[in-house]
Amino acid sequence: MRIAGIILAGGQSRRMDGEDKALLAFGDRRLIDHVYDRLSRQIDPIAINSNGDADRFANLKVPVISDNVHGFVGPLAGLHAGMEWAANHTLPFSHILSVATDTPFFPDDLLAKLHHTILNAEDHIGVAATGGRLHPTFGLWPISLRSDLRNWLSDPSNRRVTSWLQRHPHSVAEFPFLVTQTGDRFDPFFNINTPQDISAARDQWKIAG
Repeated sequence: MRIAGIILAGGQSRRMDGEDKALLAFGDRRLIDHVYDRLSRQIDPIAINSNGDADRFANLKVPVISDNVHGFVGPLAGLHAGMEWAANHTLPFSHILSVATDTPFFPDDLLAKLHHTILNAEDHIGVAATGGRLHPTFGLWPISLRSDLRNWLSDPSNRRVTSWLQRHPHSVAEFPFLVTQTGDRFDPFFNINTPQDISAARDQWKIAG
């Protein structure tokens, strides 16, 4: 496999009172900076899917690609944009690894475990899960599916990542819960959607740090 990484940062952050989640202060930097660092330890190259001003991410020195399907239709549009970007390299990639910009604790072995789960079935999608719950924005996606995805998105009712995922052969990689210093279990795919979530994530970051 030849794999590229894509950070999905193209959402509208409706439940964050319009604040761009990628730019939220988190520890000593922004949320996107931590997500990029965690992903860059696993893969290169990386691109960011975002529909806003690309200059926001200038410090990361990576391509910023916008949706090819207009109207803020969700993560599937970001996946499609990532597939098109990866397919158009001189030496095309076979897969993209996707992560969400609002999930700063995702596992350091994300790529390794997803790669292992489809090692003998490279046409399958590899998707992450914890406790039997799928996290479909964290996946290893064959770029050969990009035309099918584009056709799927042509129907305005087709917006759920899980719905499209379930139309294709896929394998699930189960990840363990984290155990905090206080003994509590914590989902590494905890995602930030609301002001309360970012507050909880910041508290957890302090404990982890």
